[in-house]
Amino acid sequence: MRQYVTILLFSTLIIFVLNNADAETGSGGIIATTNKATFQPGDKVIITGSVAKIVTNNPVTIIVRNPISNVYEVGQVNLLNNLFVHDFVLSDDVTVGTYNVQIKHGTQTGQLTFVVYGSQMQLIKVGDYNIKVRGNNTNLINYNDVSVSTIDDSLTISVNANAISSGSVTQEFQIPKAIIDTLGGSLIVKIDGKVLQCVQTETTTDRILDCMIPSSTKELTIIGTTVIPEFGSIAVLILAVGIFSTIFLSNKMKIR
Repeated sequence: MRQYVTILLFSTLIIFVLNNADAETGSGGIIATTNKATFQPGDKVIITGSVAKIVTNNPVTIIVRNPISNVYEVGQVNLLNNLFVHDFVLSDDVTVGTYNVQIKHGTQTGQLTFVVYGSQMQLIKVGDYNIKVRGNNTNLINYNDVSVSTIDDSLTISVNANAISSGSVTQEFQIPKAIIDTLGGSLIVKIDGKVLQCVQTETTTDRILDCMIPSSTKELTIIGTTVIPEFGSIAVLILAVGIFSTIFLSNKMKIR
């Protein structure tokens, strides 16, 4: 099992390095990269790398500084053989600009940068929760009625994308797992009944989907293995109180 995890992690590192021109290697002995070169608020940043020489009982220290050089994130991770991975999620109010990542293991050092761009955001309310939608052209798409199906564990959102002249617009959906989730896999996304391939990542609390929404879109469906009930917790409480009151009054009238 340990050997399998090592091979998987090493393969992931190689793919990241080949696909990301911002990966930096120096004479410091550490090579590292991020899962993307550019990010938006709410994105998950994954830093993956390797060290040339393992220092026993010494974790890898990662310090991320924002564009004004303030410390934004600090992490200490243990090595798996000579590989390391650290991730974190950018907050909604993250500062826009270039971030510098400094990495140290013993006397070995490395650094890299990534860029955070600003984006527009709108909220899709589902029960007591909100789906956050971000993108540079989010205002071109209106997300309207939401319906929930507990039969097939799906969420369907009506969409008006008429403002898009042609082509597609990239949208990032940050979906709380309390709304919809899937066990041991990815969410299924459909546009007007056809499966849409989206880049998916997750945190402990959210699923993050990066999708290209076509201009002709009328309906967005997300399918998982668990979904929030159609009534929110407050609505359920009010409904329960109403039912209880009705039963109580009915019994009281019978007694009379």
